[in-house]
Amino acid sequence: MTAFTATFWMGFKFLWRNPVNIAILVLFPIIIILILGNALAAYISPDTDLTPAPVAVASDPDGTLEMFLKEDEISRFLEITFTSRESAEQMAADETVIAAIIEDRGDISIVRPGVGGLHTQLVLSIIDSYKQIGSAATIAALSGKNVYAILDMEVNVRDVPLGTRIPEAMDYYAVTMLVMILLYTGMNGMDLFNKGLLSDMGNRNRVSPISKPALIGGLLAASTVTSFLQGMVTFIFTGAVYGVYWGERIPLVLLTLFAFVLFSQSLCIFLVMALRNQGAVSAIAQVFFWTSTFVSNGYMKIDFGAMEKVFQYAPNAMAHTIIFGAIFGGNEMKMTVFLFALFGVSAVLFVLAFLCGRRRLA
Repeated sequence: MTAFTATFWMGFKFLWRNPVNIAILVLFPIIIILILGNALAAYISPDTDLTPAPVAVASDPDGTLEMFLKEDEISRFLEITFTSRESAEQMAADETVIAAIIEDRGDISIVRPGVGGLHTQLVLSIIDSYKQIGSAATIAALSGKNVYAILDMEVNVRDVPLGTRIPEAMDYYAVTMLVMILLYTGMNGMDLFNKGLLSDMGNRNRVSPISKPALIGGLLAASTVTSFLQGMVTFIFTGAVYGVYWGERIPLVLLTLFAFVLFSQSLCIFLVMALRNQGAVSAIAQVFFWTSTFVSNGYMKIDFGAMEKVFQYAPNAMAHTIIFGAIFGGNEMKMTVFLFALFGVSAVLFVLAFLCGRRRLA
């Protein structure tokens, strides 16, 4: 057994030997998905007693929004009044409707009296589904023609077969939850490098015959494989239990998940090597995880306005773009750039971690 292999198995067993760790690594993501899945089932169930949400819509004469909203699967959730922009805005101001949906040359804005409750979230989810890349399939099926780039999503103009899968709510949330879970698996690398390099056990490892590259590489491989397996549990579970559609380009989806695992590991390992205060390391990592997930609409859909063009470069958002594009079709150039960006940033962080840790590991 080589030094690298021995170090790998040492780190791998360390992460999996504790029953509490196993529960966190495997069961916790499943529990989250179960809770979320049941909540979504109640939210979008066709048998729900939720009354249609009254909305006012001002759509472009030659646009596809009106056609989309009139589709039976959508219209049954909405009580729609098609009117002018001024009238729709006034109805929202008078609170006679939950929201006013305004389409202006392809751009969509939503005017609502307040934060709102379930009805408002239903309206936001429906409009969000229209904006999502996969809605191109719905629009193509309704219009029977090529689909142009919807809003700012930069969708490639292409023919979409009528049988193309239309994304459902659980398809969307499975992707965002899986990406969020993989981001938090960076804590695996943080814990393993703290234990294997900077603790008393780490001191013994550093004075052992194992070379520094073999030691660091083995620990990195152990944390990466563990985190990827953790993601695969969620990936398989959502597909088997909830029928989540992961598309026909599974290798690209898995490559994206692997790239994101590397990013989360490299970020946390860099923080461990750059900062001596491990409390600060954990706090910074947690804040970054929360912020990246939040601005990428991983927790809930929020309209960030002009900042959305900036937030699309958040790590979670880049992973979302690639995965959704692989599943439902998207801008191949943007997907490629984002994938290389994840790998590139990971490489830079690993180099910085090595430079920061040279003195500490001497």
